[in-house]
Amino acid sequence: MDKFTGLLTKIRLLKDKPLLVRFTLKSDDKSINCITAKEILGQRILMLPDDKYTAEVVGLFNVKEQLVIRQLIVLNPDNLIKMIDLW
Repeated sequence: MDKFTGLLTKIRLLKDKPLLVRFTLKSDDKSINCITAKEILGQRILMLPDDKYTAEVVGLFNVKEQLVIRQLIVLNPDNLIKMIDLW
């Protein structure tokens, strides 16, 4: 499993059923296209605004060079995230 850290940007819903969410993880040196089909993880990511939170993600690359996310941790949670218990 690969681990990366960066800013969550371009969060989009690709498919409703089954839930499929994509986003870009932007670090200092590169941008990584990420995707997740995990229902609970996708729902939580969709609640986040673009360009606000830094996250650490763990996953594997697929044949399309997208990082398939297995785990995501927000590194700079604020009161809103803590209040609604996102992470």
